[in-house]
Amino acid sequence: MADSKGMIDFPLLQLVSNARATYGLRHQDYARYKSHCVAKVHHLRKAAGLSQKAGKSRKYEKKDLTADKITGPKSLQILLFDAERCWAQAHVLREAHADDATSRNKHHVAKRLVKAASLAKQLVKLAQNDDIRPRLSASQTTQVYAYSLVMTGTAAFERGKHEEGLKVLSVAHEVLAKLASTAGSATEEALANEMLDEVEPMLRFCAYRLGKDTSTGVSTIAGQVAKTEISSLVPSWDELRQRLDEAGQTSKKETVDIVWRGQEIPIRNAELVTAAAKVQSVLDSLRTDEAASSYSKGSAVAEGKKPATSKKEILGSRRMGTFDKALLVLSEAEATAAQLVEDNKIAMSKGNTARFEASSRALVSFHTYVQYHLLSVRAKRDLLLVASTAAKLAARERKIRHAEEAYTARTERRDPAVAEGKIKRLQAKVYPGLVKVFDTILLSFESMRDMEAVEQDDELATLVDARIAYIRAQRCQYLSRGYALASQFPSSLTLNARAKLYARQARATAAALSESFDLPTSSADDDDETEHDFVADRLPLDASSFDALDADLEADYQHISRDWFAATGGQVGADEEGLDIARLSLAEGRPRAVTSEKKKKVPFFDVAYNYVTAFDMEALAVKAGLLIPTEPGVNSSQTVAQAAGEEDEEEEEDAASPPQQQQEEQQPTPTKRGWGFSLFGRK
Repeated sequence: MADSKGMIDFPLLQLVSNARATYGLRHQDYARYKSHCVAKVHHLRKAAGLSQKAGKSRKYEKKDLTADKITGPKSLQILLFDAERCWAQAHVLREAHADDATSRNKHHVAKRLVKAASLAKQLVKLAQNDDIRPRLSASQTTQVYAYSLVMTGTAAFERGKHEEGLKVLSVAHEVLAKLASTAGSATEEALANEMLDEVEPMLRFCAYRLGKDTSTGVSTIAGQVAKTEISSLVPSWDELRQRLDEAGQTSKKETVDIVWRGQEIPIRNAELVTAAAKVQSVLDSLRTDEAASSYSKGSAVAEGKKPATSKKEILGSRRMGTFDKALLVLSEAEATAAQLVEDNKIAMSKGNTARFEASSRALVSFHTYVQYHLLSVRAKRDLLLVASTAAKLAARERKIRHAEEAYTARTERRDPAVAEGKIKRLQAKVYPGLVKVFDTILLSFESMRDMEAVEQDDELATLVDARIAYIRAQRCQYLSRGYALASQFPSSLTLNARAKLYARQARATAAALSESFDLPTSSADDDDETEHDFVADRLPLDASSFDALDADLEADYQHISRDWFAATGGQVGADEEGLDIARLSLAEGRPRAVTSEKKKKVPFFDVAYNYVTAFDMEALAVKAGLLIPTEPGVNSSQTVAQAAGEEDEEEEEDAASPPQQQQEEQQPTPTKRGWGFSLFGRK
């Protein structure tokens, strides 16, 4: 027999949790889970040789699972998933007949739950067998007992037997609590807590129906009832508890304790344990890296050396790799938590069970915790990137000036425009990228401000608003410098004024924080690492940082003003002797030659008048045949005599011409008219 003497690995709670979460119960789809259990049992029986032969002529033979047929963990899974199939079928029937709550339907549901409890008891009998019991660990044996007690208590609760349900569920609560406290890993502890969340609502209702006081919680009631009932429901419980204590002491369990804003966030979901452990690990690595950086900076100051200001020392490849790894882990954890929160909402919308309602708050709290730290670490990485880029830019500017000084000392000539031009071209390449990085930082802080947990905490919301105003001031500062490089001095000075406004707003917002609220620090001496703030060292929001920002903005204002004055033809630093002060005199006896020329009047254009007068309307009428052209200098009598002579000549010519030609000439000839005159001149 295979594995006859080896240990059997049968993590019952993990198998049940994974199957339920994978095959439908994440969204309360019991029909899908039932189909999975049917297929699972069929494949397990076929693999163990316990399936029925096909064919109508075959006679049915009952093939029970006995201790001598146990060859491994898959043999025990037959009874487990058969019990899960009956449990899922009971929920399917309950959903199908939710509107028709007759006694017949209730009896059918209860019958399926009783069948599931019966199969779970068969699994306990196999675990108590002398050949199988030594091959199961104490934790796995306890899980089998706990599962059987939960199924039995669920059946009693469904049938309305509250006294029996109180006894069984109280013992199940005590067993699961002991299993959670002595778990060998954080995952096993979370699995036990998941089952506890399923037991507590039924236990509370049974205690309520029996008239017991549930205001102090159900743990006290469960402990009192379990003292008298646990020996009968769990044989040899004392021996099993002793084995659990010994296993718990020898195992090195990795604890996952998350405390944020003074509140502990319980991790009661098995899927979040791995993500929470990874988040804790990367945050610890970031704290260690920051502590090492702070120590090196402090030691350099103590020794009288210059602190680290180069790009490699501020954000080298090693530190960048640390931040990239942390952001990857935090992004995955945030996606996992967001998916669980969404699935929990869908499950609550389909059926508002107490289990999903109890786990909702813990899931939302963990998602908020991970999302806040993800945004904080991302902002810290971007701030370090800005600092390293600024340090690199300053180093290159010093290098250019040093090369210019060396060239001047060698050639005894100095052309400051060459070096200044190189520096301006370098700054024109760097400043737009820095502005984009500041946009990303602003996006992180604005997303942080829009979080529900931050909005509910007034002090934290005020702190985030102060940081947003500070970052906006720095962004406007670099934008002002960029516009000054493009010789757009009015826009540059406007942005400089806006930066000063944001700086004052940040100072006032930081001052509005209550005295009881201490600004978060990133000091390595901070004992409470859970409240560590990763952005505090780059955005301290103290008086010295605001003074330094105001000094930089004022220096930029003076520099831009001088550049603007020089660009408009002025001479920076010129004496008053070269100025023509006499032209500014307002004396009445001042000669006309000294006065400046008056500005010419701006021409006024009347569009409508110009349109009308631009065309000679009389000339257009003559061309159209509406008027007779007149020659200038000829009087009216001469014109009439000339017209009479022309008429006589025309009569003589008409008499000499043939009659047909005269008739044709007597017909009026059409005159050329424009479209407007021809339209209105028709008869």
